[in-house]
Amino acid sequence: MGPRFETTPRRRWPLAVLALLLAALWLAAAFELGRRGLRPAPLSDVGKDAGGGARATLPAPETPTSESAPHAPVRVYFSPSPPGTPAGPAAQLLALLARARESVLCAWYDLELDAAAEALVALHRRGVRVGLVSDSDYRSRAAMKTVLEAGVPVVFDDSSGLMHNKFCVVDGQMVWTGSTNITNNCLFRNNNNALLLVSPELAENYAAEFNEMFSLRRFGPGPSKPTPHPVVNIGGVRVECYFAPEDRALAALLRTVGGAADRIDFMAFSFTSTELAEAMAARMGNGVRVRGLFERRGAGGAHPRDDWLAARGAEIHLDANPGTMHHKVIIVDAAVVAAGSYNFSRNA
Repeated sequence: MGPRFETTPRRRWPLAVLALLLAALWLAAAFELGRRGLRPAPLSDVGKDAGGGARATLPAPETPTSESAPHAPVRVYFSPSPPGTPAGPAAQLLALLARARESVLCAWYDLELDAAAEALVALHRRGVRVGLVSDSDYRSRAAMKTVLEAGVPVVFDDSSGLMHNKFCVVDGQMVWTGSTNITNNCLFRNNNNALLLVSPELAENYAAEFNEMFSLRRFGPGPSKPTPHPVVNIGGVRVECYFAPEDRALAALLRTVGGAADRIDFMAFSFTSTELAEAMAARMGNGVRVRGLFERRGAGGAHPRDDWLAARGAEIHLDANPGTMHHKVIIVDAAVVAAGSYNFSRNA
C-alpha cells in the first residue's frame, strides 16, 4: 500500500448541495503511492515569485528535450520555497510545461502566476494543444486575461459550486496534482504539496475528468462515465484514483483510516468531517496513535474537529505559518498517504 491523492470542492449552493459538489470536484485523486518515490527531484533550474503577490522574475525553463517525461515516476514537491529554489513547485511546474510536445490540459481553480500563464501562451503559439478549465470567480485575474487574449481555449465553471481542481495532464503521460493553487500565496507563502506522476493510465483518468468539464461543460454531480483505470501501477507502486462523488472517495478515505494499525498522522487546512473524525477516534480506541496539524485559522470553532479529537486523546497542534497551512494529507502507518486538494470538510 502507498500514498493517495485528491483534489478539492465549491461554495455557492445551499450547504447540502454544496457538499455534493465539493466532493464531486475533490477530484478525489486519492492515490495509493508508496513511501519510495516520494522524493523531490529537480527538473530544471527555474526561479519563483515572492509571497505577497508581488511578481518576481522567473528564469526561463531549460529548452525542452526529446525526452518528454521525467525519469522518476513519482515526485513530490513542497511549498513554501524561496525564489530560485530548483525543487520548488513553481520551478517544477514551469519545467514540466516546457517539456510538453503534444498537449497540456489543465484544470486550475485559480491561475495567478504570470509565468504559468505565459508558458501556456507560448505552448499554444508553438502548436501544442492547450486547454484550461477554471473557476469563474477568478476570470478577471491578470494572468487569466493574458491567456484569454492569446486565444488559449478556456472554459469557466459558472455554476453555484466551485471548480476547485488543481491538476494538469501533459502529453497524455504525466499528471501534476496536489493541494497547490497556481497562485503566489500557494506557491511561495503557504504550506502545500504538489505531485508529479508519470503514467499513461493515470493521465487517461485525469484527461477523462478534464474532458467532462471542458467538452461537456459538466460540473458537479450528475451522470459520469466510470474512471478508465481506478487502480494503476506506477513504478511498482499501487495507485488508487478516485473522482467524487461517483467513486465514493470519502468512503475510500474512511476505509484507509479504518485500517490503521499503529499510527495516523494528518495535516488539514479544513477538517469538519464528523465521519472522518469518528473513524480516527475508533482507531484510537484500539491503541492507534493519532497526531494532527490544523490550520490555525478557523480552528477551535463549533465545527472543526481539532478540540473534539484532542478530547479523545489525539495529539493536536495548530500551524504556526504566518501564511496558510493548506495541506490535505493523511498518512497511515507511515505507509499509505492520502493527499491532494480534498478538504476534510462537510462541504467537501
